[in-house]
Amino acid sequence: MAGVEARPLKDLFRDWRGGDRDAGQVMAQRFADWYYAVTTARLGEERGDAACRASCQRFSQGIGEVKDPRALVLWAHQIVREEVEKVGSRSTDGDAPNPYTAGQSPKRLLFRARVALPNEMALLEACYSGRASREEVDRLAAPLGGNPIGVLRARYRIKAWLRDNTGVPFQVAPENPVLDRAPLPLYESCRMATPDEEATFEQWMITDLDLCRDIAEFAHYAIALRGGIPADMPATPAPAPSVPAAPVVTLAEPPDSSSMTNVIIGGVVVTVLVAAVAVVAGLVAMFVLR
Repeated sequence: MAGVEARPLKDLFRDWRGGDRDAGQVMAQRFADWYYAVTTARLGEERGDAACRASCQRFSQGIGEVKDPRALVLWAHQIVREEVEKVGSRSTDGDAPNPYTAGQSPKRLLFRARVALPNEMALLEACYSGRASREEVDRLAAPLGGNPIGVLRARYRIKAWLRDNTGVPFQVAPENPVLDRAPLPLYESCRMATPDEEATFEQWMITDLDLCRDIAEFAHYAIALRGGIPADMPATPAPAPSVPAAPVVTLAEPPDSSSMTNVIIGGVVVTVLVAAVAVVAGLVAMFVLR
């Protein structure tokens, strides 16, 4: 199975159409993980839940009609775009605790990070709030390598600090981020130049599930940054975390290689994407085949 999981998406699709059930399950799980990352980044966990589940349901019902592997991602992305639009516009503010924040307020955690990493937080706040000019973001990013890589570097430094000092179980916080991911903060802060550029980035996300994990981990912080971090936050007890559930698309049987009319696709089932922090902190963002 490990070899199957490493296969390119188009190969998995072709193998599934040829009768390989394992390839179909891995392919379906990749799309479920991708849908979760997109809907959570845009809408947050609670608002994005319905869009994520509906996207998985439509995927499971319609995948048998897709014949050309080159059309697969565009078709699947159109589904999630439509479901997100049904919910509404992007979330512009929020402060929802969840396992990715270890049950703590994301704004409170970012407030603490501001004290520890003032330059990095000043850059992220300027970028994500949408209230700073491009020139101001460029000025703040210059000491970290310029814009956009400096913004990405600041983001990862903050993730690493939160992981090491607040009990937040982040898995993705590289010391030396790759340039390919430089557009990530632009996506999270709604600063991409056009809707087409944003759509292209989302379609690219499915080629890298580590990137999907990264986006899902930081989604609540990005939304909190969009609304702004208060200048002062008095200490209050942290609320208990909720445990979010992510849909998984299950393909019950592979299609008959001689006739696509015999495709049987299972419905959407619910699985836990993240485990409770106190139980399995290192597996809080599981992107695994069910």
